This record gives sequence, structure tokens and C-alpha cells, in this order.
Amino acid sequence: MRTASVLPLLLMAAVAAAAPPQNCRQVAGGQGDAAVVAAAVGELRALLSEPQRTALDKPLGYDSAIQWSNLPVGVVPRTGLRLGDLDEKQSVAARKVFEAALSACGLKLLDEVRLADDWLKGYDKRPIGWDGGNYYLTVLGLLGTGDAGAKSPWMLQLGGHHLAYNFTFNGHLPGATPLFFGSEPIRFEMKDASYAPLDAQSGAMSKLAAAIATHPGARLSGTFTDVVKGVVTAGTPGQHMTGGIDTGFPQSYPTGKEDRGVLVSSLQPAQRQLAREAIESFASFPGSAISAPLLAAYLDSKALEATYVGYSGDTALGAKGSYVRIDGPRAWMELVVQPAIAHPEELHYHALWRDKQSDYGGEIRH
Repeated sequence: MRTASVLPLLLMAAVAAAAPPQNCRQVAGGQGDAAVVAAAVGELRALLSEPQRTALDKPLGYDSAIQWSNLPVGVVPRTGLRLGDLDEKQSVAARKVFEAALSACGLKLLDEVRLADDWLKGYDKRPIGWDGGNYYLTVLGLLGTGDAGAKSPWMLQLGGHHLAYNFTFNGHLPGATPLFFGSEPIRFEMKDASYAPLDAQSGAMSKLAAAIATHPGARLSGTFTDVVKGVVTAGTPGQHMTGGIDTGFPQSYPTGKEDRGVLVSSLQPAQRQLAREAIESFASFPGSAISAPLLAAYLDSKALEATYVGYSGDTALGAKGSYVRIDGPRAWMELVVQPAIAHPEELHYHALWRDKQSDYGGEIRH
């Protein structure tokens, strides 16, 4: 591997290993302000070669926006700017983009999911592309300079295996979604540090599932092998899969009362609080300028009372097929337990946050 491709991983690993063992939500992070993020993108762009700029910049439209996936690059190749190919100065500039757009929790997730892929590299015998360098940055619609970053709609896409950030700035609606995140392994150690990338979200969803388990109708029917509203694939999850981008957008969602779980309005105050905490855990990754208006909509008293919560399988999320869902007037949040791919006797998580109105900032139509 070239030295240039190693540097970003060393920087990322050093940041993650140096982080104190505290809740990331107690740490100040980026605000997600459109102009600030756009300025950081401009600083990065100035350091790139022409081929790199071509990889980074794309037009904003349906066909370009849906080109995200949670599958490894060996299954779904990417066309953005590969983080593992950046030199040291470029990596520092890219990090400033991430720090501007992401909260401390979002930055921590990015670091830890990439470290998990480095942990998996030794088990990649096919190969399918597990590698912390195989994460990509793409900017849609932010071409040139001027005030485009402050006024015109544009998107920042950042992700790879088990991560997809799709943030829309200056859109018709606030845009933090679709946002996919996962973890294999669920917990791991690297360089004398321990990591559990989805600990907050899995813990919040597990507590919610346990709290509603005695309610009639809380258990969802069917068998869950993956998130329900994720990228469109063919084949068996984790095995011989094809496809793998968001061609299912715009999604259709359940209506009526049947098989959606139980309404938050029917829960006791302590149980309602667990629903709030689960929603907040999923929405913790973008900067506050992105996430705050969405959380305000989801946690509005009328919206929260009209939100359904349901589960299937083991409430402790200790068995494959275990699944927890939040299904609100706008919020769609789900977490599922799958067999691990590297070690099928173990488990791993997939999770997804979508917004029924503001995926892609309400800017993308088929």
C-alpha cells in the first residue's frame, strides 16, 4: 500500500485512540452550518489534483444522490474521492470538512466504523473490500465558488461499508437522511483501546423494546434479515448480493394501525422517555444546525404521540433477526441484528434513519 493511503488511517486512528472515555454527546462538535461546511470543502478542493476534483464533485440530481450504499466496495464500487488515497495535507483538510458537518458523535462513529473495517481486513479472503481507506467523500451541486454554499441546495455524501452520511444543505427541508450506520464486529479492541460504535443506539433501542414488550401489538410480524428501507439488493443479505444503491427512493411506508407496533401515546411517561432517547440517539450524528429542526419535528408532542414503536425477536438484541423500529409521522428509525460476515457464529448490527418528508432535503425526485 502506498504511504499516501496509510496516512489518513493513522490520523484517524490516533484521534480515535486519544479520545477520552466520555459520552460523545457531552463533547462540542461541528454545527453543520452550510456556509462553514462549504468553506471547508473549498479548502480541501484547492489541495486536490484535477482527477481528484472530478471524483469529488458531482451534479445534484436523483441519479447522483442515490449512489450511496452500506455494502463493501467489492460489492458496490464507489466513484467519489477515496479517503485512503489522500496525502497528509489533504487528509487534514478533509478532516476539517468532517468536523464542520458532524457532531462529536458523528465524528466518533466515522472513526470507529472505519477502524472496524481495518479490524476486518485480515478476514477479507474474497476480497470484498473491507478497509478503513475505502470510505469516500462526494459533494453534489456545490460547483465553483461564490455564495452557492450559503444559498443553493447541495449535498455532502460521506461513507463506505456500514456508513452513509447524506446531508443536504439549503434544501427545501432540513436534510440529514438517508443515514445508514452499522458495525461489524459489535465490539472490538485495537491498539489497546475498546470500541462499540453503535453502543448508544443499540442500548437505547433495546431498552425501548424491553419496555414495550408486554404491550399487546408491540411485537411486529414477519422475519427481519436486514433494515426494511435500506438500499435495494438482490440475493441473501451478507452473501451473494447484487445491486445495493437507493433505487427504492421514494420509499412507501406503513399506514393504518395494523402491525406497526404500539403508539407512544399509549405508553407510560418513563416509556415515552425511552422513545425520545432512542430517537435522539439516532439523530445525534449531524451537526446541530442539521439535526435540531428534525428533532424538533419528531419530538413535538403531537408527532411523538402519533409515533409507533415495535420490535421483533430478542429485546436484548442478542439473536439474529432481532429488530426494533420507530415509525413516526416523519421519523423512520430501525435497527436489526444479523449474523456477522467474517465470523458467522457472531452478530452484527445494521441501522437506518430516514425521514418520510425530507430525505435528500426534499430536493430529489425520480
